[in-house]
Amino acid sequence: MAAGWNGDHVSRGIRKGGKISLEAFMENYDPSVLPNEIYLLYEIKWSSSKKAWQNCCHNTLIEHAEIYFLEDVFKKQRSDPSDHCSITWYMSWSPCGDCCRAIRRFLKEQPNVNLVIYVARLYLHKEEHNRQGLQSLVNIGVSIRVMDLPAYSYCWRTFVDEEDKDEDDYWPRHFAPWIMLYSLELQSILQNILSCLEISTGENQIPVFSLCVEDDQQKRALTSTNPR
Repeated sequence: MAAGWNGDHVSRGIRKGGKISLEAFMENYDPSVLPNEIYLLYEIKWSSSKKAWQNCCHNTLIEHAEIYFLEDVFKKQRSDPSDHCSITWYMSWSPCGDCCRAIRRFLKEQPNVNLVIYVARLYLHKEEHNRQGLQSLVNIGVSIRVMDLPAYSYCWRTFVDEEDKDEDDYWPRHFAPWIMLYSLELQSILQNILSCLEISTGENQIPVFSLCVEDDQQKRALTSTNPR
């Protein structure tokens, strides 16, 4: 099943009109937990248009959210191959190594496209295939960042269904520790040094995060990182 707007998407929190439900946003973009779904909030801005196009999608049993975007969403939206395009993704998980390869192939075929990726957490961050995939994207000019509080605020204002949210319930509030840990780990990936983030399972299957810095190379690299 393609990840277009359908009954499956309604049941999983994507509303008609391209908004995500508050419940789906909270469940999938909280960096302190490890959900199974992969959600992608996206914004497309064409140089020939003053208005950005915004919408949401997620993975299905047969297709990753990134692949659906590249093979379905973008092709339907693009009309003039010479038109420059800026794309921003806000992802609940970073792309896996296979999706990174597909993204590289897409960008090679679409030289007028610029891609920025924000991630709430890093997918299987110790697996070398995934680490190399993220490195390869940055090497061709893709910007990859861990979602900071301004990014969460932007997604809240832009993508969460207005009928669900109340400004008095603004969410998130206390994500700074996890933003820092994932930012440090992303730096270890991009600088090709040992992983510094450990995630284990605590009581009631609650994930426990810890920072493990063992050598001088890690210390030098990580002290240069200043996540918001």
